[in-house]
Amino acid sequence: MGQAVRAVRYTDIYAHLSEEVMKLTGVQLGEKQRSMVEARLHKRIHELGFRNINEYQIHYETHEKEEIQAIVGLLTTHYTYFFREFAHFEYLAEKVLPELVPLVRQRPDKTLHVWSAAVSRGQEAYSLAMFLHHHLKSYGTDIRVRILGTDVDEQSVKVAANGVYPRKEISEAPLAYLADHWARGKGDISEFVKARDSLKKMVEFETANLLDFRDRLGNRMFDVIFCRNVFIYFSPEQIRSSTDRMLKHLHPHGHFIIGMSESLSGLGFDLKCKGPSVYRFPEKAPAPVAEVKKTLPPLASAPKVIKVFCVDDSSSIHSLMKQILKPDQGFEIVGQAMNGVEAAQKLKQLKGVDVVTLDIHMPEMTGVEYLEKHFGPGHPPVVMVSSVSRDQSELPLRTLKLGASDYVEKPALNALQQRGEELRAKLKTAVLGRNQSERSLRLEEEFKKKILISSPERKVRVLASGLGHLKKTAQFLKDLDGVQPPVHILFEGVDGNLPEVARELSFLSGKKVVFSEDFSLKARPGEIRVLDFKKGISFLSKVHAGDRMSVSVFGEWGRSAALEIKGLRAAQLLLEDLGHGKGAEHLQHVASDVFPSTSFPFLGSEFFAKGDV
Repeated sequence: MGQAVRAVRYTDIYAHLSEEVMKLTGVQLGEKQRSMVEARLHKRIHELGFRNINEYQIHYETHEKEEIQAIVGLLTTHYTYFFREFAHFEYLAEKVLPELVPLVRQRPDKTLHVWSAAVSRGQEAYSLAMFLHHHLKSYGTDIRVRILGTDVDEQSVKVAANGVYPRKEISEAPLAYLADHWARGKGDISEFVKARDSLKKMVEFETANLLDFRDRLGNRMFDVIFCRNVFIYFSPEQIRSSTDRMLKHLHPHGHFIIGMSESLSGLGFDLKCKGPSVYRFPEKAPAPVAEVKKTLPPLASAPKVIKVFCVDDSSSIHSLMKQILKPDQGFEIVGQAMNGVEAAQKLKQLKGVDVVTLDIHMPEMTGVEYLEKHFGPGHPPVVMVSSVSRDQSELPLRTLKLGASDYVEKPALNALQQRGEELRAKLKTAVLGRNQSERSLRLEEEFKKKILISSPERKVRVLASGLGHLKKTAQFLKDLDGVQPPVHILFEGVDGNLPEVARELSFLSGKKVVFSEDFSLKARPGEIRVLDFKKGISFLSKVHAGDRMSVSVFGEWGRSAALEIKGLRAAQLLLEDLGHGKGAEHLQHVASDVFPSTSFPFLGSEFFAKGDV
C-alpha cells in the first residue's frame, strides 16, 4: 500500500492566497488575474524544488507566516524601470522646483523631502535622486534632498536598499542624469551596477503598507509624494482611504503625483489637478515667496513640439519612428535620410530641427563618419539609435565621445515600440542639453567590450545573395574584422559565372574570395567561398551540420529557395529590411529579425561571441 496523501485545508490554494494578499495589500486579485497568480505561484514552486501544487500546499500550511510574505512579493511586484513616465520628471523641473526651492531655503535644514510610495525595487527613488541632484545645481549648492521609498514587499525593499541593478536597466536612463552616480560591480555582479554614496545618501527605504502605515511615518511631512501605478490595483474605497492618509503627510504647498493612467476625480478630495496626474491642495492665499522666485535662474524647457530629423537606412525604422514620435507625445518628424551624406545635405536646407536620431551602420557614410565630419557647434543634438549593442562594441562609446548626447539600443523591429518611452525621454533630455559637458562616460568605459569570436572553426557564416546585391555583399565582407568563421556566399541561378562573381567580390571588398567546387572539406576560419546555391545548401547541411550557423539573407526570395534556407536550421537567420510588405516573406516567421544589410556583419559577430556550441 502506498503512503496516504495528507489532507490539505484549502480546496483552492490559488484563491486562498489571492484573498490573503488582497487583505494585506489591497491589490485586487480576482478571476481576471487568476492566470497571473498561477504563473507566479508556479515560479515559487520550482524555486523551492517541489514537483507540483499539492507538495507546495503542504509546505505552505506548515510555513504560512514565512510563505505569505514571499507570496506578497510575487503578486505585488510590478514591472517598473528608471525614469518611467518621464512627463512627471519634466513637470518637477519646470513647475515644481522653481516654487519649492525658495520655500525650502527658508527651513533650517534646507532639505527637499520626497516620498516614493510603492517604490518596488527602487528605480523610482533613484531616478528622483539623480534627477533632483542634476537640476538643483541650477539653484546653487545649498539645497539638500531626502527621498523616502516604501513598499509593502519586504524583499523589494531589500533590493532597493542594496542599490544593485543589471547594467541593461541603468543604460535605459538618460545619460545626462547618470553622471558619476553608478559603479560597475565586481566578481559575481560584474554585469551589474551599484549606486554610489552620492545617491545613497539621498535615499532611505522602509517596508510600509499603503492601507495601514499610521505608525510608520510619525509626523514626517513631504513636499512631493509619488504614488504611481498603484491605484489601478485598488478598489475605489481603498484609493480614498490610502490617499486620505497620505495627504496628511503632504505640506500645504506640496504636490501629489499618481500614475498617468490613474485619476482621483470623483472621489471627493479637495484637490486641484495641476498637470499630468499631478494634484495640489487649493491655494488659500497668494504664495508668500513671489518676490524670491523672481531671483531664481530661469530653467530651460523643451519646445511644446520637438522637431526631429531621423537618419537610418531602415525604412521600417522610419515607419516605427512615426508611430513613436507623434504630436500628441510632443514630437514631430520634420525630415528623414537614409545615410549620413543625405542627412548632411537635407539638414542644410531644414530650419528649426531640435534633435537628430542617428544610426551607426549605414551605406555611403556611417553614423560615426557623420559625427566626425559634420557634428560641432550649431548642430542640433544627436541621439544614437542603433542595432549595435551598447557594450558589445567600441562604436557606441566612440559616438558619445564625438558628441552624441545619448544612445538607444535598437531592439528587434517588432519590439521598438516598447522602447518608445526611453527614446522620448532621451530626446527631450538632449534638447534641454543642461550641463552636457558634465556628463560622465566612466561607466561606458568600464563596460566597453571588444567582440571576440572564440572557436571560429566550429562556426560558419552563410550569405544568401544574388547578382543584384553584389555591392551590399562586398560591403558586408569589408565590414568583417578580427578573427572570423568561414564565410559561404550562396548564389542562385548564376550557373557558370561563379568564378567571375568571386573575382568581382574580391575587387569590390578588398578581401580574398574564392570559387570552389571541392565539397569534401570544411573551409578554414577567415576563408570566403562563393558556392552554387543548391550545391552549397547540400554541402552546408552535411559538413557544417553541427556548427553554430548565422545566415544573412539579401533581398527577396521565392518559396522554393526559402524552404532550402530553412532546411539549414540556422541558429540565427537575418533578413534584409526592404520596407513594409517586402523581403523574404516565406522566411519571416522563422527569422531572428529583419535589419538593414549594413547591420548583418555586426549582428553575426555579436551572435558568435555570445556563445559556443
